[in-house]
Amino acid sequence: MKQTLQTSIWSHRDIRLVLPARALSYAGDSIALIALMLRVSDGHGPAAITALLLAFAVPTVAMIPFAGRIVDGFDSRTVLIWSGLLQAAAGVGLAFVHDLVHTLALVCVLQLGQAVAGPAWGALIPRIVGEELVGRTTGTSQALIGVATLGGSAAGGVLVDWAGSRGALLVDAGTFLSLVVVARLVQTRRRPEPGTARERGGVSAGLRAIFGDDVLRILVPALWLFVVVGEAVNVVEVFLITGELGLGPGLYGAAGAATGAGAIFGAWYSGRLVGDRRRSFAVVVGMAAIGGSCVLMGVAGNFVTLMIGATTIGFGSGLLNAATSALVVTRSAEHVRGRVLAALNGTVRSFSILALLLGGAAGALLGPRGTFVTCGLACVVAAAVAGVLVVRTKDSELEAVSH
Repeated sequence: MKQTLQTSIWSHRDIRLVLPARALSYAGDSIALIALMLRVSDGHGPAAITALLLAFAVPTVAMIPFAGRIVDGFDSRTVLIWSGLLQAAAGVGLAFVHDLVHTLALVCVLQLGQAVAGPAWGALIPRIVGEELVGRTTGTSQALIGVATLGGSAAGGVLVDWAGSRGALLVDAGTFLSLVVVARLVQTRRRPEPGTARERGGVSAGLRAIFGDDVLRILVPALWLFVVVGEAVNVVEVFLITGELGLGPGLYGAAGAATGAGAIFGAWYSGRLVGDRRRSFAVVVGMAAIGGSCVLMGVAGNFVTLMIGATTIGFGSGLLNAATSALVVTRSAEHVRGRVLAALNGTVRSFSILALLLGGAAGALLGPRGTFVTCGLACVVAAAVAGVLVVRTKDSELEAVSH
């Protein structure tokens, strides 16, 4: 029992503060997204919804050259407090505006703060728990975030009905203020090494670190492909379920909940894996599970088959995301982690934007079933290629961090 307590991530005081607060913040984000989608859809067409989704994505891409340099160049407490205050202010502003232009502008401000806060928290966590517990902490964190996101999505509509979009958005702003308080209370701090703040390279430094590692250069592109596949099929999923299968809105929601539950379990399981080799194969397995499940959903003829596919897609995505995140952190030099995480987040967002465009085009050309099957087969082929490349990677490179 004593050894278990010593190796538990919860034995670290700062982790007991950080992980619940970050999960609460993601719940607030889900509430805000529901409120904003309802607000924008009221009186505006699909183009406005697309603009809202782009407002959530584009700032993260635009901040790639700057976010990582900020994270690596300044004291973590300063970065986290100011980015949290910026997000809280944007959340309050969103609660008191109603027109589309101001809503989109404030969403962009909100995401500018997130573009810095995300890598800052990601780079600080290894300082809190130590390198050996990064995988377990990442898996636990993403599982908690998954639970919180599901809870926030369920609560969002209820809150809008009860308190209006203003009340729901003020709740989100409150979660950012809680993160500011936690940032002030956390004792562990990450400070720049001498000369780091003036070192050249934002996105270039982050991408060089990723492609300079023989494992990450295989697995990070695998994550990008998953984003394209996963978010492209999201565009046509509602048409597959309600149109092709003839199921109602309630069962469409049930499929979404099954995907979320699968992602929680996948992230939790990833946290139990030890060593870079196991995490690397977890990425490949997750990708193959996503691809195979997309094919299964594309040919599904009933609700049970659909739910099996949706749950397995969720498991694969949770496993893939958590394992990749742990590998990126542990295989990156500490002084450049902010730039690596910012580059990863920004490129993932870039592929999200691409996926929105490809999903609409594929849906029009191939139909919902054809889009699911085609994307799934592409994912399976990519998983097989990545698996072969991982197997050929030298043992010393895969186990470099583990030992």
